[in-house]
Amino acid sequence: MNAQIYAVLEPVHVLLEQVNDFVARKVAREVGRQLREGTSPERLQHRLTARLAKVMLSDIRDPGRWLLGVALPRWGCGYQDCEAGVIWRTGAACEICAEVVQDKAAARQRERRIAQGLCPEHGTRPGPSGHCAACDLDDAIATRPAPAVVQQRVPDGPPRGSCGDCGARIMLTGRAIEDGLCKLCREEAAALAADQAPAASGVTVDRVCLGRDGDVPCGRAPLPSRSVCARHRVQELAGVVA
Repeated sequence: MNAQIYAVLEPVHVLLEQVNDFVARKVAREVGRQLREGTSPERLQHRLTARLAKVMLSDIRDPGRWLLGVALPRWGCGYQDCEAGVIWRTGAACEICAEVVQDKAAARQRERRIAQGLCPEHGTRPGPSGHCAACDLDDAIATRPAPAVVQQRVPDGPPRGSCGDCGARIMLTGRAIEDGLCKLCREEAAALAADQAPAASGVTVDRVCLGRDGDVPCGRAPLPSRSVCARHRVQELAGVVA
């Protein structure tokens, strides 16, 4: 037995002295295997100390069997860092072990309820139907039909759309089917087209806003695609919204 393994077994030296050489070699091989697989010496020493603290030495009839079967094996779930329900690196409770404990407790509770003639799920006395009132309520809720899906009502009349210029909602009838514009945008487009038509004399005339500030013509340059300037366009839109 090398020095490292002997040092790891320091908490149980009093028991190691009571076993024969064959059992001592088996104990040493088990310690060496766990060390090679990544278990730290400190963790093994902690395990041995904790296990020994839970038993009286006089109650250990076979030291070799106790060392190999109780003291050295890792207790816990399949997570290697779990040490008897506690995460070794953090000291936090192992969630997997907690779930296993809860499942086992629930299974024992079901067995007790069945033995007592009670509902295994709710612990109440079954009725004439063989189910308890809570089970009947659960079944009624589970078999309740799903609420009907309300279909969205489609508006009557011609199909709706959006004006291709200002985005207002319009009915797609008449000229709106051809140009996709609302009446206001259509009239402005017609006025703009008339303003941009070349004069008979061939002289180009500068465009001005058709809006008025009170009784005075605006005189500002209109927007490129409109017959009015930006200020009067805002006023028009404000009037439409209002």
